[in-house]
Amino acid sequence: MPETDPQDGAPRRTFLKIAGSVGTVGLAGCTGGDTGEADGNGDTDTETDTDGSETNTEDETAGNTLSLSIPDASNFDPVQIKDDGSQLVSDHVFSELFTLPAESIEPTAQLVSDYTVSEDGQTYTFELREDVTFHNGEQLTAQDVVYSWERLAASENSQEGENILEGGFQIAHETTTETVDGEEQEVYEPGSLAVEAIDEYTVETTLESPFFDALFWFAYGSLSPVPEGIVGDIEGYDGEMEYSEFSSQNPIGTGPYRIESVSTGTEVVLAADEEYHGEQPGPDQLSMQVVTDTDAIHQRAMNRNVDVFQLPNSRFDPSKVSIDETDDLGQEIGTYGPLDNGDTVNYSTWDEAYTAYFIFDCSRVEKPIRQALNYAVNQENFVEQGFRGVGEPAFHQAPPSVYPGGKEAYDRHAEENFPYGYREAQLDQARSVMEDAGYGEDNRASITLSLYNDRNPDAYSRIADLIRSKAQSIYIDLEINRAPFNTIIDEAVSGNLDMYTLGNGLEYPSPMDMLKFGRPYDGNLVRWREDPSDASERAAEAWEEIQDNLGPTDAEQEARNEAFIQMEEAIWEDAIYLTNYHPRGRQWWYDHVDVPIQPSGFHDRLFDGVTFE
Repeated sequence: MPETDPQDGAPRRTFLKIAGSVGTVGLAGCTGGDTGEADGNGDTDTETDTDGSETNTEDETAGNTLSLSIPDASNFDPVQIKDDGSQLVSDHVFSELFTLPAESIEPTAQLVSDYTVSEDGQTYTFELREDVTFHNGEQLTAQDVVYSWERLAASENSQEGENILEGGFQIAHETTTETVDGEEQEVYEPGSLAVEAIDEYTVETTLESPFFDALFWFAYGSLSPVPEGIVGDIEGYDGEMEYSEFSSQNPIGTGPYRIESVSTGTEVVLAADEEYHGEQPGPDQLSMQVVTDTDAIHQRAMNRNVDVFQLPNSRFDPSKVSIDETDDLGQEIGTYGPLDNGDTVNYSTWDEAYTAYFIFDCSRVEKPIRQALNYAVNQENFVEQGFRGVGEPAFHQAPPSVYPGGKEAYDRHAEENFPYGYREAQLDQARSVMEDAGYGEDNRASITLSLYNDRNPDAYSRIADLIRSKAQSIYIDLEINRAPFNTIIDEAVSGNLDMYTLGNGLEYPSPMDMLKFGRPYDGNLVRWREDPSDASERAAEAWEEIQDNLGPTDAEQEARNEAFIQMEEAIWEDAIYLTNYHPRGRQWWYDHVDVPIQPSGFHDRLFDGVTFE
């Protein structure tokens, strides 16, 4: 599964993700005329002056095109899990029944004109807008939604079917038994999904049980409608085009932009859709060039070839930040400068609803060692030394924005209850725990911390060195191992790692989406593998309490909130993690573009609202 950087406005995902890859999205402004071609390193045509300096030959004042630097973009099918570049394209090409407004995370109607919910909270009836057309000119109908959601559940190309078939939010369906790798498994029965076209513009769907955040899921990208029968990857359809054409060359949705051209691995060009159902986009065109080299991205920003960009952590200087205001969702807005080129630019940050942490395999690392390492560190140092002060130290699994009661309650509960030292290291306690377990200078413990070498390695190297120095003083010899992300995941799944770094960004604003990884169950990357302890049993019981209270009532919400906190405290007791930090997204832009502030990590990263000064 793809890894995305929460500081880059990454898409929401239900899987464990690494924090800290370097940002690659950059925006070039009003380009036109003789625009230089970019290569894979993000270089553009330049002329060399007599003094040896380079001058950009792009005309920054002509036309109404934004040129974006993006990571690789190869598959835009809504039911596919995507890398950052593909996700950015899809966010502009497709739209969903509901969306998140800029000022809140409460879903509002987008492709529907009205909806009703049955008294039991399970059946949703949506009245589709009659003025919505796909990019191929066809009108959106209820049957398109039925087809699209069946693809999500049944297509062999779908990687996100679990979003509607598993977990708390499930559309009612039937299963059948299949033998997979010699084992019988329950799988989705094609055609059984409880979604029906009542008439041309009315869709009805029934959930397995009421779910408190159902509207948020109806705003999720994998449920975006596509034209009925566009591809033939489910029963009953031959397809109007080959899947490869739809997924990588000509995806057709109802979003503000349509695909104009795709040169895989080089560039994706989007054009504003003249028949778009919403407000017309600011830029007429988005020219997205694939750029993978961080130094090249930074140099393009310094050469003013891009207007909106991220600075890598290695280039970021927190002393250059000046925050002038804070918006309703916690976005910080101000200026940053001077840059290397002497300019002071606009700057904003936002909450990513993401938690990064180090996971212990509890079958390999004894509880006293896990507890001692928790005592020995101060998470504030992780933020300051690893991420240059951008982010919040993590003490809970749930990020502050979704913790019951919000950030104030998060801080209060951690300050009053975190057992390993709130915003301080407790080395004496760490040594005491180790000595009680029989360790000392003549009997030292040894474990290995595995870090990825392809996701912000500098920041995590600094953090690893900090942990190792603390470990050394509490009778623990900590070896550092570096490997590519995919290798670490494979080894973790196989149970071959002592301690490794991962993280998770939330798909919907509830602690449940994070704490599902903190419950003890087979196959979980969070290795709570000991024979059942009091703490693990309490966590399992609290999780069952959550599952028994998934409805929208205040009483159910209160029951969930109490269980969330019980799980957090059980996780603390057995020290299955060493928590790291909650990152913030960041963005820089020059004055000659007006860029809407990114509201949160839950919102799609869109550039249709950019205007030119």
